[in-house]
Amino acid sequence: MHRHSRFFSTRSGRQLGLLLCLAAMLGGCTLPIRPVSESSGVVVGEGAGVQLDAALGGFLSQAPVGAVYSVADSPWGSQVEVIVEDAYLAASGRECRKLKVLRAGAGGESRELACQNAQGWDTRRLVTEVVTGAQR
Repeated sequence: MHRHSRFFSTRSGRQLGLLLCLAAMLGGCTLPIRPVSESSGVVVGEGAGVQLDAALGGFLSQAPVGAVYSVADSPWGSQVEVIVEDAYLAASGRECRKLKVLRAGAGGESRELACQNAQGWDTRRLVTEVVTGAQR
């Protein structure tokens, strides 16, 4: 009987195959990391948000948690009070602030989000909390 040798049936062939697999796996670790850009924080299927005026943006940049800002006209309606809540860094690298917006009269309240961008601050869709029908 005549035996045909296969490449990976020999010891040196198996070692070479293992070495090639290891090199391919480790090769991904050496790829350059792409820096985070201002556009990388865009949510798929959503617009860029509404740009906030400079006064409100300046307030959000410096306000401590619990600070209140009254706004005559905002993306959330007229005559609202914006209460600043937690700040955090989003995955995009942008600073974001959670907000509680109180509407005058029977308008109620809502949880909102604003994030800093190159032009100031803009609104964002809050996706980290469960929203019931009574709130929205």
